[in-house]
Amino acid sequence: MKNYRLYALALGVLFAVFVVVEYYRPKPIDWNQTFSNKDKIPYGAYVLFELLPDLFPGQSVTSVRLPVVNQVEENSILREDSTAAPVNYLFVNGATQLDKLELKTLLQFVAQGSNVFISSHHFSRPLQDTLGFKLEFAPKHDSLGLVFTHPQLSKNKPVQYAWDKVNRTITLNANHAATVLGKNTAGGVNFVQIRFGKGSFYLSSVPLAFTNYHVIHPVQSKYAAQALSHLPVRPVWWDEYQKQGAEGDDSVFRVLLSHEALAWAYYLALGGLLLFVLFESKRTQRIIPVVEKPRNTTLEFVRVIGNLYFNYRDHKVIAEKKINYFLEYLRLHYFESTRVLDQELQTRIAHKSGIATSEVSELFRLINYVRATDTLEDHNLWQLNKQLESFYRQANSR
Repeated sequence: MKNYRLYALALGVLFAVFVVVEYYRPKPIDWNQTFSNKDKIPYGAYVLFELLPDLFPGQSVTSVRLPVVNQVEENSILREDSTAAPVNYLFVNGATQLDKLELKTLLQFVAQGSNVFISSHHFSRPLQDTLGFKLEFAPKHDSLGLVFTHPQLSKNKPVQYAWDKVNRTITLNANHAATVLGKNTAGGVNFVQIRFGKGSFYLSSVPLAFTNYHVIHPVQSKYAAQALSHLPVRPVWWDEYQKQGAEGDDSVFRVLLSHEALAWAYYLALGGLLLFVLFESKRTQRIIPVVEKPRNTTLEFVRVIGNLYFNYRDHKVIAEKKINYFLEYLRLHYFESTRVLDQELQTRIAHKSGIATSEVSELFRLINYVRATDTLEDHNLWQLNKQLESFYRQANSR
């Protein structure tokens, strides 16, 4: 009997050790391509979704969990008496499936003046036939660089990706008019604008470039922001229906509560369990530990992203983002074109903002310096930030 107890004790200890090791073992990285705004895994889209308010300043950003038809009709976009403003409807998926009714709704939606941005590895056949394009594979390479054709972006260095991450290209039919916005370094088209009525379809064949792994990469992070900068600044709808389904679809109680008999059985079982807890646990219940309130981890997330940029010491990326935000500020508040940063523009900005011409000229000198150099030192970034903050402070106080 004594030996039996020793064996049982040893077995119990080994089992406990196994449980502890399994519990504290680091979880393997999930490399599934979900493209979902709730997933912080490498190929989720949490980071991009959180950055959308910065990419479309002053505009609402809505996560959509409804089918295309329901979302458009519920927001009265297609009604003739509607006063709803046009929006940007964003789809970032591994595969974008649209049936004929959904496609018809989207076509009407775009014809009324809204824009639809779709980045996907696979597009539904009706969409390809209607807009006149098809997908193909780029020739095999070790890596491919992505570039834009816009004059302000075409001189930028290609953003390099592994071939298997960006190997789809878009081939346009000759009888359909379209504007090529982006290519790879092998010459394949991967980003186009197709005008339809008063709006446009923006089609991209490199959805992985918009996922967490690449958006926080110090070199590749700018591609997603520059791609979305082709869209006008409008309210944003981010589609999650094709990734998460409708609200409530992921509930384990959905089937139970949708049938009256099963719902009553569930409530009776829950009531019986509650009575058992009330009458049977009075003497045996342990002290209930105090549960701390959930912490707001937003600042931690911002700190992590900031530390990531700091560790890579890529000050130029941060400076370029600040410059892009500043130029967007000038376009929105002073209605000035920022394609050419010449002396006339500086004079007009100084006049409209009420800020001394010398300060405005110094700020534009720093911007031109940042754009012209390949690397940026700490003090240059600090000086640029100081000038920008001074401009915003003086402009907003008037």
